Parts: sequence; C-alpha cells; structure tokens
Amino acid sequence: MRIAVVDLLFSWPPHGGADVDVYYVMQELMRLGYDTHLFVTAEEGSWERGDIRDGALPFPVTLLELGEQGLTEAFLHNRLYEAVAGFSPDIVFLTQGYFLKTALIEALKDYPIISRCYAHELSCHKDILRFREGTPCPHCYVESPDICRRCALASQRESLFAGTAHAWTREYVESRAWTKDYYSRFKQAMAQCSKVIVTTEHMRAPVELLTKEIAVIPNGVDIRRFLPSPERAGRPVPVLFVPGRIEDPAKGFSLFLEAAEKVSGSGIAFEVRATLPEGYEGPPWLKAVGKLDYDSMPQAYRNTDICVVPSLWEEPFGLVALEAMASGIAVCASRTGGLQDIVVHGETGFLFERGNSRALAACLERLLEDRHLCAAMGARGRQRAEDVYDWEHIVSAYYPPLLDEISRMKQR
Repeated sequence: MRIAVVDLLFSWPPHGGADVDVYYVMQELMRLGYDTHLFVTAEEGSWERGDIRDGALPFPVTLLELGEQGLTEAFLHNRLYEAVAGFSPDIVFLTQGYFLKTALIEALKDYPIISRCYAHELSCHKDILRFREGTPCPHCYVESPDICRRCALASQRESLFAGTAHAWTREYVESRAWTKDYYSRFKQAMAQCSKVIVTTEHMRAPVELLTKEIAVIPNGVDIRRFLPSPERAGRPVPVLFVPGRIEDPAKGFSLFLEAAEKVSGSGIAFEVRATLPEGYEGPPWLKAVGKLDYDSMPQAYRNTDICVVPSLWEEPFGLVALEAMASGIAVCASRTGGLQDIVVHGETGFLFERGNSRALAACLERLLEDRHLCAAMGARGRQRAEDVYDWEHIVSAYYPPLLDEISRMKQR
C-alpha cells in the first residue's frame, strides 16, 4: 500500500509534538512494509515550514519550495497536487496545516483522505489553543462562526498591520477564513475525509459536529530514547522540571510559581528547572535552563525527579507528561484534556484540579516528602509508557486496521 503524507508545517529536528508524531508514524509504517512518502512545503527564510536538516529523515521526502507569494491555494491545486499524483498513492494522510487544509482537501479529492487533528485548529480561529481570558473558551467555530470570526480578527489585527504575521495568520488571509464561503467549504471538506484522527476521547466532541468518521489514536513515545536515570536516587535535593512553552499563559507557569512558593514556605528543600529564557529572574530555587532542543530533552528529564504540567487549557494530549513517564519520573499534572488519559492518578503521579495552586502544592509536598513514593510512581510510569505508549505498539495496533478499513471503503 502506497501512503502519501502531506504536511504544510513539518520540520526536523522537531518544533513540537506534531512533528514527532509524523516522524515516528512514518518510520513505523515503513517498518511494517508500507510504501510511505512525505510531501512538505518549504519557505525560504522561514522556520515554520520545511526546516529539515539534511539526512535527518529515515523515509523519502519531497520538499516543495514556495515562491515569493508563499503558500497559496493555487500552489496546493497545482504544484502540490502534481507531486502527490506522481507518487500514485492509495491513501493520503494530511497532517499539519491550518486554514489552507480546506483547500488541500479540495485539491486531493481524488484520493481517500485521512486528516490528523493535533490541537484545537478545527474549533478555534484565534489560535490552536481555544483559550481566552485565562480559561478554555466555550465557543466553537462550527457552532458559533460569527463569534469566532470576530475574536480571530481582533487577535490577529496587530500582526497583520505590523507585517509580522506567522503561518497561522498568513493561511487565514490566503484562505479568506473570515468569509461565509470559507465556512461552507470547510464543513464540506471535513465531511469529505474518509477519517479524522484525534489524540484522545476528549478531542472527539467538536470534531463530531463535522463528521462521525473519527478515529482516536494517541501519540506515542520513543522508550529507547527516553530512559530512566540510575543516578536519580543519589540526589540530595529533589529537582522539579517544568518543560515546554511555559511562556504561554495557557501552560499555567504562574500557577506553578504560586504552588512552589507555598511549598518553599513550608520549609521543604527543592530545586526547579524550567524552560524559561536564561537570565530569567525568579526565586533562588528556580533555575531557567533556556529553550531545550529535541536532542537535549532526554537528559533534561533524567536530571530531574518530578515533572510538573500545570496546564490551564484543554491539552489535546500532553506529550511532556508521557516523555517524563518514559524517563521514569513522577508527574504532577492538571486534570485537563489528554493529561487525564496519560497520568494515572495515585499510580504514575498525581492529577490536580486545573487552576488550583493549593491542590498542586499538596501534590508536590507529598512527593517531595516521600522520595520512595516518588521513585515508585516513576517506575510505574515507565512501565505504563512501555506497555501502552511505545511507538511500535501504537502504530502496529492502530494504523493497519485503519488503513485496511479505508482501503475497503475505496473498493466499494
């Protein structure tokens, strides 16, 4: 079976969890005998599209360079379509993309299409977070398009006028996503997909407004890359790790600081390492380690004892929690979105009420005061990562049945 994977944003080394998902799914599909090929758009001078290090990928890739006009609907209908058609795929996977994914589905309508949804891009036109004024937004583009249009235009106005628009905003403009015509095209395109993949059951509801053809497939983790540290037990002072895009208010770092101040005030010794810009001024127990690249993350986890994920938004999955578990460390995470599926409360870590700094402080105190419990939770987290989330297991368990189903639908 020939599978074309089309991604409008892919880069390697990865910029985020979606890149990681594409990489490992394609690698494992190749191992299972599928003929896979990645098609990626690349924009000169931009870090957002097609920034791929030479020789970094274990599967074939076609890099489609964009012209001065950037990514346009015409490019998708002509250059990209011709490239994919030249591969003669049996099935097309559409992975990362924003508003131009609608035009991409229209361009590739001759093929069975599986579309991957990584965050809230189907529900929110402001950004992928569906997060507003410090809390998850109750509105959804499919149900309240006018409200979402006004919100999106207000949030993007500054970058549009300043000429600093990123890929999200440029796709918004090119697709004319504020129009009623786009709304109709979007709904028709999503209904046309043979299947839409989401990462957890928590992501199903808004997609069901568009199609009933939904598959829930979680992300995985490379258990050979993320490994426990044998030196952890000898550390005199336990180390907390807060990784990810924590400068984003939706990630809840300010909530973590409140909780950590409470714990520090009770006289418990600890150190915090956070992916904040180096030189960030904070309490004496806080160390800003800067933005860590993909190659640095396994060691960063191994150098810590507890991973904290204090998210305020509805996490579509929660990859850092899974990487931490694979690294054998206990996790304290908000009871929100996909984090509830990954972390088993009381077994691999603790889940606390979203936005509740006292509840987080209580979880941290319990782990910091009981190093044996902390180590035991880390060991159980590692076991869960091996049993449930190993990439080999994820791809072999979920993808062949899905591909066979789509193939049978094609033959009818």
